[in-house]
Amino acid sequence: MDELTNTQLDRRESALGDLDEGGNPLVSFAKSRNGGEYDPSKFMSVKEVWVNQQMDQRSSEFTDYKPLRFMFGTWNVNGKMPESLDGWLRTDQPPPDLYAIGIWWHDEDVWALVLGDTTRSHPWVEAIMLSLSKVADYHMLVTKQLVGILLVICVRQEHVPHIRSMQTAAASVGIMGIMGNKGGVAARFMFYDSSICILNSHLNAHYDRVQRRNQDYKDIISKLLVQNDLDIFDHDHVVWIGDLNYRIEGLDAVVRKKIREGDLAYLFERDQLRMQMARRLAFEEFNEGVINFAPTYKYDPGTDVYDSSEKKRTPAWCDRVMWRGRNMKQINYLRHELLASDHRPVSATFEIQVKSVNAEKRNSAYQEIVKKLDKLENECMPDATVSSNNVTFNNVRYMVPSEQTIELENTGKVVVRFRFIPKLNQKKFSKPWLDVRPPFGMVIPGEKMKIKLSVLINNSWAPDFNLGREKLEDILILHLEKGKDYFISISGSYIQSCFGSTLEHLVCFPGPVASSPAGPPTATDRLSIPKELWRIVDYIYRKGMDERGLFSQSGIQSEMEQLRELLDYGRSFDEYTGSIHSVAEILFRFLESLAEPIIPFALYKQALESSASYNQCKQLLSYLPVVNYNVFYYLMAFLREVLQHGDKNKLQADKLALLFSSVLVRSPNPRNVSEGSQEKKREFVYQFLSSKEKLKVP
Repeated sequence: MDELTNTQLDRRESALGDLDEGGNPLVSFAKSRNGGEYDPSKFMSVKEVWVNQQMDQRSSEFTDYKPLRFMFGTWNVNGKMPESLDGWLRTDQPPPDLYAIGIWWHDEDVWALVLGDTTRSHPWVEAIMLSLSKVADYHMLVTKQLVGILLVICVRQEHVPHIRSMQTAAASVGIMGIMGNKGGVAARFMFYDSSICILNSHLNAHYDRVQRRNQDYKDIISKLLVQNDLDIFDHDHVVWIGDLNYRIEGLDAVVRKKIREGDLAYLFERDQLRMQMARRLAFEEFNEGVINFAPTYKYDPGTDVYDSSEKKRTPAWCDRVMWRGRNMKQINYLRHELLASDHRPVSATFEIQVKSVNAEKRNSAYQEIVKKLDKLENECMPDATVSSNNVTFNNVRYMVPSEQTIELENTGKVVVRFRFIPKLNQKKFSKPWLDVRPPFGMVIPGEKMKIKLSVLINNSWAPDFNLGREKLEDILILHLEKGKDYFISISGSYIQSCFGSTLEHLVCFPGPVASSPAGPPTATDRLSIPKELWRIVDYIYRKGMDERGLFSQSGIQSEMEQLRELLDYGRSFDEYTGSIHSVAEILFRFLESLAEPIIPFALYKQALESSASYNQCKQLLSYLPVVNYNVFYYLMAFLREVLQHGDKNKLQADKLALLFSSVLVRSPNPRNVSEGSQEKKREFVYQFLSSKEKLKVP
């Protein structure tokens, strides 16, 4: 380690990756729990991690800055095709060194939502490049699209050699995370020696959906967490653009009057986004420039008139540019008078001090740090103490993270390098439901390090706990390099849940699952379907059949947690006062969590093969276990009734089939589902929703 190489620098910069799993364009940058994975190559970098931290502290010794101009633009184009964008993107100011343009359009085409059709972005990319060609010589750096959310980043040609480590990602927060009508796309890269992350998003609409927008923000952040724990905030500069959809609190007539009077300060005090930031409920980590322009939504397209339709939407600043980072100076924050959409485009220009590292000075500092570390390491044997060797997790619940912390203190005279190691004849150092952060590290003499232990029982592990095959028990081995081992005992209790179970198991519980004895149920009288499924469907049937957006809008996490608790403990739904959309999504979550889907894995291939024929699909049902057939019959009858209310809820059979096929007909290998298989799954369910013949009553 005599010199800090470009390879080592790139290793620090390349933790973000375009991680679309199995070709699925809707979720990437997914944070993977280490699951106790033992990777010796990672442990060899403990010294390097510590040295990098010291280098960061001394970065001013070898870093210079150059001012570059960045322009960020966002526009909800309302499904319109592009005309000239010059009035938005051309500028009389010095040409920006980088443009980042966010576009959003509404797209409810079934296959665009699931398969990520990108053809509609082509005219917009061409229109953007045409306008920029009139400003300077720009190179299109990257485009990233999630259905109707598009991010285009262009850079002046002379800067292209100084761009590296470009990666992109997308995260859907639509219903079940499979409908890409809401969510965000992101790109990260190194610009000279500064790390940049740019996001474009579209959050939930409507005046009263503030809590859902706040959750969209958190969901996008969590889904864009990346390997090696690098998230969007682990960059020098982060800019978040898009139709964030926050509204202005107040009566429509009052808001319009204040706009006419130019009293923007009055409106800004009632802006939902600013209120959520002040309460630290969303975007609290970000800054925003002063808004000196009228609300950009909602206009009668082609006019300067705010919405005059029957709905008469209250004007709002839906379209925003949020930012965080040091050495960022906002030059302007503007709206532009392009009239085609019901939104006005917005732009913000920044001067950003981009880092440029002096390699010779950097290597000199690096060598000094390494020499100091080598001297400390060679003096004597390491010694440390662990704050506790017994860690208990009580009353762990399904999908509710539980955390405990232990502390490792270096009580010796030399650097302690530690790592968790597997037990004899095992490849992983912990059970898959237990997460350890950090799994390795370095502690200087006299210092302490907190180690976070987290338990999460998700769909992968819940069946083993619910069926009594697994217990919250494990032993961790914390190993000191050139020193001794410490044994840490993990124990706890798990509360049974109706989520992450099997149909055969659930129909044996006449009472609440959570308060039943652990292990296999002893009831002899079996239910025809799980009572929890009946309760969910019954609630939707009574209170949500006419709800527009049913099964299309996402639920709210806190409400879904409450619903899970009501179901597990058998408490009345009278306690629930939340959104019907949370109940609709909990139905999906329940079906998704089943260890074996309604159409068993063993019949998956036959289901695809029979999808073109109703008679063959119906014949396949004869091979289902009794409880599976009962549930399938019950759900199809319910969904057909939902479609009878289509004039109000606006649901159609093809979209409903697409949504429910994702949980009723699941592949044994979900990472390898082709577009053709997706279509056949949808067609299988569609046969039963569209057929005039009703299924035989169980």
